[in-house]
Amino acid sequence: MLENSGKLCLLEFSACSAKLAFLGLNPKLKTSVMPDDLVVHLRNLVREYYNLTDMKSAYTNKLHFELRSAFPQYIGIFSKLNADTSLELLCKYMSPKCFLAADKNEIISIIQKISRFGVKYAEKKYGEVIQAAENALVFGHSVESNFTLMRLYIDFIRSYDCSADSVMSQIKDIIDGNPDELFIRQIHIIDSIRGAGLITAATIMCEIGDFSVFEKPKQLFAYFGLDPAVNQSGNSKGRDGKMSKRGSPLARRAIHTIALVSVCKNNNPVLRDYYRNKCKAKPKLVALGAVSHKICNIIFAILRDNKDFSVISPDEHIKSYKSKPLSAI
Repeated sequence: MLENSGKLCLLEFSACSAKLAFLGLNPKLKTSVMPDDLVVHLRNLVREYYNLTDMKSAYTNKLHFELRSAFPQYIGIFSKLNADTSLELLCKYMSPKCFLAADKNEIISIIQKISRFGVKYAEKKYGEVIQAAENALVFGHSVESNFTLMRLYIDFIRSYDCSADSVMSQIKDIIDGNPDELFIRQIHIIDSIRGAGLITAATIMCEIGDFSVFEKPKQLFAYFGLDPAVNQSGNSKGRDGKMSKRGSPLARRAIHTIALVSVCKNNNPVLRDYYRNKCKAKPKLVALGAVSHKICNIIFAILRDNKDFSVISPDEHIKSYKSKPLSAI
């Protein structure tokens, strides 16, 4: 009985070994690519940076909600509610009654010192704050817990902001300290795109990892989740026109940022004109998605050619394409 059981196990082991050997000899076998330590290190920091900034935004929204009830007109006084000047004033005085009871010169001095603008700017903002405080006594409604939560949220915002700055400093140190690494050079190549910045370029490159595994732009679209979603039922396939969003959300976020800057400012007139033409027949979000596809094409091309980005009009692109020999196309 035991002898037959041993023979059976040996036969199963031999069969498994044969299958493994056949699998290893298969030329179509795709192997996993392990990223370098530099890539993993930078990717971890970049992802944590976004996590910290998202948490900061979440608590800024919570602070905004509390102010809508307790101090509504304060919200629009400064360009950003979580700006240093705004947070310092709220942290020091908090309630409308405290603002009204505070010394005028002291508030003006705080605004002038932190904002680093002149006395006229500080006096103007002081007037707006006092007016908002007087209106809050009439139109606002608050209880003690509102101000307790506001102080707590301000502490969180400052903490996340400080941590994000620390992580950003480490990211810059890694990039500056490894100028000869191919991965770092590729970050600088993406950074040359108009509308991109260092953190955006680092995000895209960290999510790509090893660019050599991508042979076509369509593979990059699919990896980022920018390819169209497909609805399939039996032998019937249909497209609903939406992005699949199967890939990296951070990469899509970075590409979306470049797309927005490209169409809102005069950074890339070619993409801006392309967006405007698309908007004539398509909704704005669909047109922006088409711009994102163009940016993916640009990223693939500059990384493939290993050269910085330059704005080329469609006519110049066609002329350059026709001038190449057939073997190079």
